[in-house]
Amino acid sequence: MTPLPVDPPPAAGSPLSASLDQLLACAALRHTEDRAGRVAVLAVQRYLSEPTAGVDSHRAPHSYCYDVTVTDGQCRAKCHLAADLSHLVHNNELRTGRELRMTRCSFVYDERRLGQGAVCIEAVELGPDPSELLRTGGDVRLLPLWSRAGAACRSGAPLQFGRKHYLPLWNNEDPYGELWRPHRPPAPVTVEVSKVISVCDLEYYWRSKFRYPPLLVRIMHKARLRFYGKPDKKFDVPYQAYFEVADQTGMMSLVLWNSMCPDWYQRFTVGSVLHLQSYALKQSYQQRTRPRPADPLMPSFTAIEICLNQRDPSAVIHIIPPKDVQPHWKLPDVTYHFITRSELEGFPHNHTCDIIGLVLFVGRCERVRTKGAPGECGRF
Repeated sequence: MTPLPVDPPPAAGSPLSASLDQLLACAALRHTEDRAGRVAVLAVQRYLSEPTAGVDSHRAPHSYCYDVTVTDGQCRAKCHLAADLSHLVHNNELRTGRELRMTRCSFVYDERRLGQGAVCIEAVELGPDPSELLRTGGDVRLLPLWSRAGAACRSGAPLQFGRKHYLPLWNNEDPYGELWRPHRPPAPVTVEVSKVISVCDLEYYWRSKFRYPPLLVRIMHKARLRFYGKPDKKFDVPYQAYFEVADQTGMMSLVLWNSMCPDWYQRFTVGSVLHLQSYALKQSYQQRTRPRPADPLMPSFTAIEICLNQRDPSAVIHIIPPKDVQPHWKLPDVTYHFITRSELEGFPHNHTCDIIGLVLFVGRCERVRTKGAPGECGRF
């Protein structure tokens, strides 16, 4: 078994490491420094907090909390930000790249993990932006991460409240963090078309207690992620993602639930062909807005939806490589294939795609002289 990589210990002369060690040595587990050393902010990460007693979770002023990773140029440290300082993040005063001094810190134990806790930043003095500490030329991500017995240093997960993942800093709809698997080319799959059920026949099977036959469909539309987490809810990965899938008989909604979203959301693209097994069928939520089929003659079945879950049952998903998609499957074509600017460089030469963008500049017309054509002044 290959051992997991371990961060090297912080440099002996690191002021940040020495200050945090002094904090752990204090009997009160609280340390105040009038002349605290300078540190630079490497990351500000957001996640759900816990509900406050007697306060409605929907109206709580601090539904989210923050972890801040800082460096003094010799080591890194990941700390929890006190709720009283959240306004600095809301106003974009405490942000990545800014220099600050941690004038008061404490060590807060985690009641869910015996003997474990995290450093909490309680007071800061903001400095210049950007910090001179980040202009050393080296990769600060390779600096050792401060850690001591009992002090959490979970680089990929939040420090407090037992949360499993971080959220984007300014919205809840974008994939963020190490939890989300990137898009990768699909592996070859063998499909037995004779066992496949059509979309139009699902309505006759969905009340059956037997396992549904395999399904072969193409993704026609991909919606944005929906995060439905609340401080008082205990879901590890409270996400939901809607897709519209179709075969030659019609179109139906497909839903990725919870931990299936990090595994598959970025791998599901418009135009992808899916071979699905062990899926569930549920009555559809009728008040949801649905996209219209590109083909006005294509039936749209809205009474039920296909649900892909991690368990009960555990869905089996295969993405068919484009070269293996057969014409006799008669799957509908995607009318438009929109991509973003960041995806453009990854496509091969002469690839056909669609782009929606904002016009930022329009150049003037230019006349070019035609060579070898006497009597002509030029052409456009």
